[in-house]
Amino acid sequence: MININGVFAPLLILFVLIGGALLLIRFISKHFPTMRRKERWLLPIYGAVLVSCGIILAFLEPFEERTASSEEERLSSLSLYSYIESGNIKKIDSEYIRKEWDFTHTDGDLRISSEPSHEFMASIFVEKVPGLENKVEVTYYETPLYVDGEDMSNYIRPPEATLSKGLLKLNNPVEHQYVELYTFREPFPYNQFIERKMVGNQNESSVFHGESIILIRVGEEKTLDLDPDSYIEYVN
Repeated sequence: MININGVFAPLLILFVLIGGALLLIRFISKHFPTMRRKERWLLPIYGAVLVSCGIILAFLEPFEERTASSEEERLSSLSLYSYIESGNIKKIDSEYIRKEWDFTHTDGDLRISSEPSHEFMASIFVEKVPGLENKVEVTYYETPLYVDGEDMSNYIRPPEATLSKGLLKLNNPVEHQYVELYTFREPFPYNQFIERKMVGNQNESSVFHGESIILIRVGEEKTLDLDPDSYIEYVN
């Protein structure tokens, strides 16, 4: 069924604005005869076109928010840290698993360290679970990093995990990563009649920081030796 009001309302408003612009032109011509013809027509027509375009845009809604905006809102209510710390790992969507490693460790204590420990990007958790025996499972969780609504996660290199001689080492790929971005914004007339949320002013970028966590799962009988310089927590 066609929504009559939705179809004719913009046209009706447009005709009203055109009529108002013509009346304004007649008023200016009558009371300001010394003005040139171009001057009498320019301002009313410009104002009518500007307002009518804004109203039509509001009805048609051609500039919808990116899906990333709703994704940002969803992620803002999601806390990987809280889920993992409390042991509710099953509630985390598998789409946030960025990388996984499986190792086997049989002899002696399992030592765990991160490097560089003072600048390691991800939070580190250890969980002891029954049934894993000599297996060591390492999972890297990451929620997206958004810049101006664009997902930049693929530009960020994940950490690496290696197991050698009883030492499980977690390494940052690099201490600092530089990404050069060029962003483009619609001019003010395109945004003035829509509810687009922005952080800062027109010359700043909006950044939504994601979370990054490494979860290490080992058998409940495994004896661990945690590096005191690496901030490692146990899952409750």
